[in-house]
Amino acid sequence: MPLRLTAFEYLLSRLNILPTPLFDTPLAPGVAKMLVTACELELFDLLSKQGASLEELRRQLNGDSSALQILLNILVSAGYLRYRRGIYYNTRMTQRWLTSESPQNIAPYILHSQDMLAIWDHVAEVIRTGKPAMHMPYEEDADRPEIQQRLARHYAGLASLATVLGREIIQRICVPDGAKRLLDVGGSHAGYSALFCRKYPCLHATILDLQPGIAAGERTAKIMKLEGRMSFVCSDIVKDDFPSLFVQPFDIALFFHIAHLFAPELNVTLLKKVSTLLRPGGLLIFVDQVTDQVHKSRLASLVVQLMALTMATVGGACYPFSTIKGWLEQAGLEQVRSHRLLTPGANLITAVKKDI
Repeated sequence: MPLRLTAFEYLLSRLNILPTPLFDTPLAPGVAKMLVTACELELFDLLSKQGASLEELRRQLNGDSSALQILLNILVSAGYLRYRRGIYYNTRMTQRWLTSESPQNIAPYILHSQDMLAIWDHVAEVIRTGKPAMHMPYEEDADRPEIQQRLARHYAGLASLATVLGREIIQRICVPDGAKRLLDVGGSHAGYSALFCRKYPCLHATILDLQPGIAAGERTAKIMKLEGRMSFVCSDIVKDDFPSLFVQPFDIALFFHIAHLFAPELNVTLLKKVSTLLRPGGLLIFVDQVTDQVHKSRLASLVVQLMALTMATVGGACYPFSTIKGWLEQAGLEQVRSHRLLTPGANLITAVKKDI
């Protein structure tokens, strides 16, 4: 969490004695920026094996002692570092979530978050006009260097998120007996497909996406040594008739983090396309932010509503379960079920293609 209050500070805040809005801004955004900076400097990786003194870190980062010490002290106060007898150490939280040697490393998503902050700069405009104020990076000219950098952060961030959220998803899913073919629609980084292939040795995944996303997915396949079990097909899922690209039906289809990008009628069209590619009895797995599935969690509600406003800024939306269920049924799917995940803000929905 960006701010850690002592019990006494928390009590004063609850009694409205402390000016609590100052915790939300500028303190919380300030801590967030310092966290992004630490990830950019790869500071936590420098401390992943052992602690280091200020001077040792200064030499490794080729930085200024005074400014670096302030950054380190902020990270100590925020709970990302420990300080003892002149030495700085990663906390257990940092070691697990923010170091490249950890399989749960989400530092790439932290770096991607700066692009989300840029989107939020336009929120006031969207509230005034009700119209999108900007585009997602893959809607821009991918030949421009700055867009290439944004895309690289975007896909790396989503891939790191998949390592956390995906592990819970694959534990909750029972794939159909004899399943061999998986389609990952808009799967880009292929992080979820890789996890399914790792768990189910008989599965072969086909990832369908635009070229910049495919490049990210091919890197994932290489890193996880799954090149022989993952195929990539370049297609625009909005504009192309992608069902014509495949002859054999699929046993499983993933529709992850896509629905919030599109208007309802387009989601219906896309899900119908996906459904035509599933065999009767095939399984569709849907993951997204669902507005009425926060289960009284303030944290989940914050995540979902922030995503909803972010998507409104770029022309998308988040939807309630009843709406999503209606789309899936229109696409010829049944047994639509919502599954609560421990990771706040994301929901898992499964549906089965009707056996005609």
